Amino acid sequence: MAVTARGGRNLSDADLDRLARRAEAGFDPARLRPRRGRPFLDADATEHSPRITVRVPAHLRDRVHARAVSEGRTVSEVLRALLEEYARAADAGQAGRGSP
Repeated sequence: MAVTARGGRNLSDADLDRLARRAEAGFDPARLRPRRGRPFLDADATEHSPRITVRVPAHLRDRVHARAVSEGRTVSEVLRALLEEYARAADAGQAGRGSP
């Protein structure tokens, strides 16, 4: 059975045996280092950024992903930019009608 580490490296049987021995021996919780999560999207945020989940056809997901990769961006970056543009257009439309 092939096992791939999170970083993409394939683990050999020797690697797996070594990891199993370490796990069976236990660990010292004092040596654990907390992992940083993803950075907040808002500079003044005090909690995680909210998520918006949307379902799309597979072919659209694939096309968006391919274009984002070709531009060196993530799909999340692309979608945030599109949502910002959408909200900004709505704000501009309200401002044109005398709304605050």
